[in-house]
Amino acid sequence: MNMDDMYLLLSHIKGIGYKTIQKIDDYFTDIQDFDVVTDEEIYKIPNISLKIKKNIVNYRSSTYLDEIKENLRKHQMNYITINNSDYPKRLKHIYDPPHILYFKGNKDLLNEFCIAMVGSRKPTNYGVFCANKISKELSSLGINIISGMAVGIDYYSHLGCLNGNSKTIAVLGSSIDKPYPKQNINLMNNIIQSGGIVLSEYPPGTDARPGYFPMRNRIISGISDGVLIVEASEKSGSLITMNYALDHGKNVFAVPGNINSSMSKGSNQIIKEGAKLVSSVEDILEEYDIIYNQNLKKENEYQMDLSNDEKKIITILNNKGLLHVDFICEYTKLNIKDILGILNILEIKGIVTELGNKIYSIK
Repeated sequence: MNMDDMYLLLSHIKGIGYKTIQKIDDYFTDIQDFDVVTDEEIYKIPNISLKIKKNIVNYRSSTYLDEIKENLRKHQMNYITINNSDYPKRLKHIYDPPHILYFKGNKDLLNEFCIAMVGSRKPTNYGVFCANKISKELSSLGINIISGMAVGIDYYSHLGCLNGNSKTIAVLGSSIDKPYPKQNINLMNNIIQSGGIVLSEYPPGTDARPGYFPMRNRIISGISDGVLIVEASEKSGSLITMNYALDHGKNVFAVPGNINSSMSKGSNQIIKEGAKLVSSVEDILEEYDIIYNQNLKKENEYQMDLSNDEKKIITILNNKGLLHVDFICEYTKLNIKDILGILNILEIKGIVTELGNKIYSIK
């Protein structure tokens, strides 16, 4: 049983997480074959409970290992250990990397340039707009996006990337066969089918737990080249990802928010503390000496016939960012019935999108 098999086996034993695996790894320095270790030696491992040691002795068999591998094949799931050359290089060098990652999708993405995007699970329409817009623009420029597949900002960050040209990476706080939240299962399948990757440090059959999400965040930060906080309250979980990013020596970015919104207090505070303010993708790209080629659609680049009123609405939304239909009426001086009809046509043409509650923006 080589080291890869040992990590795979240990990760499936109840009560063993990455910290326990590290203790075992440290104790058996340079071990090449876990089979040669006697039961007596396992009971000597320090700082591990007797119950866990008994579990290791009871389940340390090639038969159980074969069952594990068969179960992975059943779920069409792959795995990669920290010994493998394909293991994410940036993640490998953090303080507490997972010894094993389970995944579905394209593992080559794990060593490509990517930006992490995280934020509130209950974003405002402004947050949704920013996440979708920035993610899509970065994706359109060939930059992959990594996030945690949670509801809210995570969801729209993945979605924006899927609507661009690049791939997206989702890191779960549960096993891949038990994705959380369940409402994002379709998103997960779209990520995989589009050439992205979904990964987790937890073996099949692991339900999401509150303590798993902070651990998930260290992986998001570890794989990324920088972390963007889109919208966060004072006690937002996304600030945990920011702290990991600082520990990992990564660039930290934040989108400024409404000073009257509780959902922006965390974002605005970390800008005060030194995170780079992001008002456009150029603010991110210049940190990596990436030349911004402004090839995204602008108002005068739409290759379709538009009426004067349609052009007027597009111009206003380009200038204002996002607007409630009442304000669109005020700026255009058109009646609401006509406005709603025009907005409906622009949605069908794929130019405009409704963010909810009759608030619209350029798609």
